Order: sequence, then structure tokens, then C-alpha cells
Amino acid sequence: MNKSLIRFFCAVSLLVCPLARADSTQPKVGERPPPLHLQALLQAQPNARTDWGSLKGKVVVLEFWATWCGPCVGSIPHLNELADHLQGKPVQFIAITDEDQKVVESFLKRKPIHAWVGLDAGKSTFKAYGVEAIPHTVVIDQKGRIAAVTYPTMLTEQHVNDLLAGRRLALTEPKQGKVVRVHAGEFPGTEQETNVLFQVLVKPTSEEQGSRSAWGLGGITILGYDILRALCFACDVTSVRIVTNCVLPGGRFDFAVKTPSKDDALAKNCLRQAIEASFGLSATWEPREMDVYVLTAKNPNPHHLAPTVSGEGSSSSSDSLSIRVVNGTLNSLAWRLEDLLGKPVLDETTLTNRYDFDFTWDTKQAEHPQPETLARDVRDQLGLELSPARRTVEVLVVDSAKGKQK
Repeated sequence: MNKSLIRFFCAVSLLVCPLARADSTQPKVGERPPPLHLQALLQAQPNARTDWGSLKGKVVVLEFWATWCGPCVGSIPHLNELADHLQGKPVQFIAITDEDQKVVESFLKRKPIHAWVGLDAGKSTFKAYGVEAIPHTVVIDQKGRIAAVTYPTMLTEQHVNDLLAGRRLALTEPKQGKVVRVHAGEFPGTEQETNVLFQVLVKPTSEEQGSRSAWGLGGITILGYDILRALCFACDVTSVRIVTNCVLPGGRFDFAVKTPSKDDALAKNCLRQAIEASFGLSATWEPREMDVYVLTAKNPNPHHLAPTVSGEGSSSSSDSLSIRVVNGTLNSLAWRLEDLLGKPVLDETTLTNRYDFDFTWDTKQAEHPQPETLARDVRDQLGLELSPARRTVEVLVVDSAKGKQK
């Protein structure tokens, strides 16, 4: 699957970037790990080897990652700190990616990784370990058995020291906040018809499930979304640009769309039509003059707003205090600012490059920051201006289909 068609934008306790479905079952704790078939090994001694015979007697931490994966990049400082603290002990960190060597080498110049970096160009190691989402961490003990399959920031120095002392770990992906493996166009945990060319599925879901999403190559699965959020997804718009002239149905729903054309725009259009047909709604675009904020670039900060060194994919993640973008445009920033300000934010920077950046705002005003404070943070960190203005903006007007007919 082309990773440029995969994006992930949400605020959850654990963040991952979905990949294509793995071809084999994920190896389990207690089993022997599959061989590491790596085409190249960076940052290692000239005679370094990655066969399990050569690594026996060491605790080995395998980290599956990519330069374009925001959560992966966000985990690097934690893993670097572990590697530094464990230096001199029989522990080997190996970061494995399927990206091109030039992309990885360029990335490492800006964001060092304190580990061997293995290149799995043929994806055979990713497949052997059943990696469906990254970051993904596998820990092997000194006897050459899998000791844990987990999320990188869940692994601590104490865990590694326990393994070195011969103690067993009870470290797996946490139950709370565990990420459901979601494949575009399918509901997880259900039997799939392999010869289906086109389908649209909508069903109510449990409030406790949480929300997940995956999309790309003409397929969409969004789980646990309310109607407003589903419309945002289908129409590539924030809730700030949706005007509702009727009461939207309550509850949360699961949606799956599969098309034969591999066209993401078609899949999203089908999702929008499914929402309208299922819930008796009519959604139309209308221009309206309104108060907005505009982003402009008088003096961009090259240190904090740097052209990306990542591969072809992109990702962004956010929480109540920050947004991290890897290989993204400034639209990712504008979307998050819209949520914070409650008004449209228009990107008028004319900056067309793709960037890596981290942006944080005043912790005292996390949920509802003052516009002046947010504008200051944008200026100080990114060198951009955030200013109030009046503009004509396309908004999505949602009516009851019955009311529209009248």
C-alpha cells in the first residue's frame, strides 16, 4: 500500500500509523523470533551481524518504524534515552524501516537514533513479524526468545534490567488504550468477502469502543464516530465549517466503504452519500462571508519549520497541548488551530513545501487558548503570523432531507 495515502490524525493515549495487512501471524511471547532479513545495516560496526546466533546472550530491542510516522518519531527520544542508560550492558537496539537508504540517512542527520538501523527494503522482516501498525516494538531475551511485544514508550530501563537478571516480563500492549487493527474498507473481527468490488456498510456501535480509522486506495473504515465527525471525515472539513439547520441523530456509528477504483475521493463521496441516505440528511456547500483567522509567513523559523527529510508518507498527531506533523503541509496546523479558535483558519502563507514541525501552546489555556496567546506561540515557534480577518468561506450546510424537500 502506498503510504502517502495513509494518514493518521487523532488524540488517543497510544498513537500508531496503520500499514498494509501483514501476510503472516504475529509471533508470540515465548516463541523464537523470525530471522532478520535486512538489506543493509547502518550505524553498526563493519563486522556486525543480525543473525540470532550472533546476538545470543544479548537483550535485543527491535523497533519497527518509519521516517514519515509521527508517533515513531515521537518515540525516538525515549528509546535514545534507554540506549544511553544501558550503554555497556549486553543490550542491542535495532531500528528497522522499509524505506530507501538515502531517505533514512538524510533523516538521521537531523534526528539521530542511538541504535543500529536496519533497512528492510523487501518488507520481508515486517511481514515475518506480522507488523500491521508502527511504531511496533519486539523485545528478545538473552536466550533468544520473544519476551515482549509492546509499544516503544511502554518499555522502561527496569524492564530491560529485569531481563538481564533472568526475570520474566509481563509487558504487552496495554489493554487500556489498545489500538484496534483497522483495515480500510473492512470492519475488524468480521469475515470479509474477498471478491466484493463495491460495498458501503453502516451500523450503530458501542459508546465504550472509542474511535479508530483507516483509509487509502479507495477504502475507508471509521469506527465509533458520531454523525458530525463522520461528515467532517467524508468532506475533509472541520466542524467549524459545518452549519447544521437540523438536529443530528445521536449515538456513534461504524462506517466501511470499499470501491473498485482505488480512488480516495470517490470513497469519501460514497461515505457522504451513505450518511445522508442513512440518516435523512442533505448536505450542500455554500459560500458565506465570516470572521476568520489567516496564517501568513513573514519570517518563517527554519529551525522549527524545516522542510521534511522523511519518506513519501505523512502523518500528524495531536493532543490537548500540542501537534506533531511529519512530512505535512501547513493545512495540518490550520485544521488544529480551527478547533482551538472555533473559527476558520486560512493558510495564506504561500509555502508549498512539506514540513516536519512540533507546535505547542500555553498549558494554562490548553482547551480554550486566547487568540492573542495562540498567535504569539505561532509567531515565536514557527515564525508565522496568525491574524483576524473577514473572508468568504465555503461551509457545509446540513439540513433534514424532508425539510429540504418542502
